[in-house]
Amino acid sequence: MMRKIFIVVCMCLLTLNVDAQRPKGTFSLVPRVGACIANLSNNEVVVTLSGSNGNETVIKSKYNPRFAGGLDLEYQAFPLTSFSVGAFYSQQGCRFSDFEQKEKDVMVSTDQYREKFDYVQLPLMVNQYVMEGLAIKVGVQFGFLVNARVSYNETNFTLKNDGTREVDSKLKTDVDVKDFRRQFDFSIPIGASYEYMNVVLDLRYHLGFCSTYKDKSLPKEKNRFFTFTVGYKL
Repeated sequence: MMRKIFIVVCMCLLTLNVDAQRPKGTFSLVPRVGACIANLSNNEVVVTLSGSNGNETVIKSKYNPRFAGGLDLEYQAFPLTSFSVGAFYSQQGCRFSDFEQKEKDVMVSTDQYREKFDYVQLPLMVNQYVMEGLAIKVGVQFGFLVNARVSYNETNFTLKNDGTREVDSKLKTDVDVKDFRRQFDFSIPIGASYEYMNVVLDLRYHLGFCSTYKDKSLPKEKNRFFTFTVGYKL
């Protein structure tokens, strides 16, 4: 679904008229701020849902919107081609839908399940201008983990004969999991940008290649995320 949205936005950018390119041999600094919409591949939990007669169900993680911001230094090497290097703070991770499961004789409701991984990202991009102001871009990106936490709320309850719930306990969990996660990440960003009167709209999809876990026996969860930023070219 997110990839389809990305393709539609890129097609919309092709319909816009924009101003002229920067002269060959010039540098530009582009501060950016926006959103990171992130998920992890192969990330799931197996639970015994209430009313499932003891059958296990797989719940997959979903995309979660968070913050992204930073800056690019762009060099116009040729009339239609530029190169850029950037530094970004990217809040990634994922979320899970709320669910209820049975643990022994107690029902447990879990909500607000979030995995929050924050990175400093260093992208190296090639920007190919296909028309005035409109660039298609691809590159490589190196990420360094700054913070990694898992948080969720749990409510233990029992079902009475009349169908009402009696809450036994509530627990809020927020755990630092950085020691279990790989400190380095590598991804391939692809995207498009549109510039008008020095304002730059930038959309990128980032395909991660490294598992986020240090332990090789654990699932190969890899970062998958979009960034949409608004910048100003100086």
